[in-house]
Amino acid sequence: MLIANPIYDVTFKRLLENNRVAKFLIGTILNCKVLSLVPSIQEHSDFGEDAGKLTLFRMDFAATIETEEEGEKRVIIEMQKALHLGDVYRFRKYLGKEYRESKLPIISIYILGFNLSVDSPAFAAHPCYRDLTTNEKLEINDHFVEHLTHKSYFVQAKKIKPSYNTRLEKLLSIFEQANFAGDSKTTKHFLFETDDHEIKEVLKVLHYVAVDKETREKLDKEDYYQGAMEEMFGAKDRELAETKVKLEKANKEFGLQVQVIEQKERKLGLQAQALEQKDRELGLQAQILEQKDKELGLQAQTLEQQQKEIEILKKQLIIERGKT
Repeated sequence: MLIANPIYDVTFKRLLENNRVAKFLIGTILNCKVLSLVPSIQEHSDFGEDAGKLTLFRMDFAATIETEEEGEKRVIIEMQKALHLGDVYRFRKYLGKEYRESKLPIISIYILGFNLSVDSPAFAAHPCYRDLTTNEKLEINDHFVEHLTHKSYFVQAKKIKPSYNTRLEKLLSIFEQANFAGDSKTTKHFLFETDDHEIKEVLKVLHYVAVDKETREKLDKEDYYQGAMEEMFGAKDRELAETKVKLEKANKEFGLQVQVIEQKERKLGLQAQALEQKDRELGLQAQILEQKDKELGLQAQTLEQQQKEIEILKKQLIIERGKT
């Protein structure tokens, strides 16, 4: 079956505008039941002649979800999609503001058309890192992921491999970046046969986008501008992202050095206090010894006086005996 590539904004937007499809997509990635889903904020790429109009795609939902661990709860679901590395840092800036203002818990889902340094097609981050396809814990060494402060889920389209066993794998197979139709990556062939009615509904939307003339024109236009943006700013974005990582790493190392210095200063301060205490103790001991020396001196004087008195008494006794 010919389908439109869902990694493009035009296509992805069509998927999320279908409430049943959006519920299936979100519920499958989060492994929960989506009871209600209401779009609240939408922003997507606008491809005009001015490249400055090109913006990130996101769609936010006010949702009620149900999980085995936490039961039913209201949350904000933020669907964010990016084709290039530089976009994730713009996401981070946007999310910081939203996270401060939101009264409900925020759950972010990132659909990425590039690879992070995490070897998993789909994984959860914060507070723990977990591969969604195997449920195994992950060791994460990715700057963007490590600095997240809210519950997040990631799909890395370029890391998806052909597999069609679990509910999640069936969904991921639609995002697999392979089997493209022609030179353009805007459309692809979906090779799996399915009797899953939810997957069929997703494929129906994607097939319509692929064959509808007006929508295909928008898709081709997006592909053109994405290519132009990558050619003009891709290398710069990557360089800026790498520089940002290096600067934050340097700041972190500097902060650690400051902590080490402060720790040493505190230790030296404690040592100085200990030395002062010892000096005070030695001073007191010196005073005590001086007092004892004085007491011993007085005792020696007393003994000397008593010795003189004894000698006088002895002489008096000798004189008295001589008279008798």
